Amino acid sequence: MEKILIIDDDDSTRESLTTYVRELGYTVFEADNGLTGLEIIKKNIPDLVISDIRMSGIDGIELSYIIKGLHHNLPVILLSCYDNDDLDLDKAFCFAFLQKPLNISDLRRNIGRALRKAA
Repeated sequence: MEKILIIDDDDSTRESLTTYVRELGYTVFEADNGLTGLEIIKKNIPDLVISDIRMSGIDGIELSYIIKGLHHNLPVILLSCYDNDDLDLDKAFCFAFLQKPLNISDLRRNIGRALRKAA
């Protein structure tokens, strides 16, 4: 079963995402910040990381750079409620950027595409 790590400092968002992704049939790990997310990645490499961009400490973009250095094939989907039109997905080493509030069908489609690309 494929493993997905969800990183978001907002408890309700993280819990909602975790519930939804589990309902899709994936094993889910959770972290409330980038540093805890990195610890999880080092112990139990997921197949996909879904992370908020704006978090204290290590933000989602910085996290995607670190992940790229550790596991270059590990896809990252970045989320934000802020306008990030200037975000260069290739430079941020992320698979996709999704705007909050999330469109659930977009999330499901991007999860599937990211996992297929990483396989």
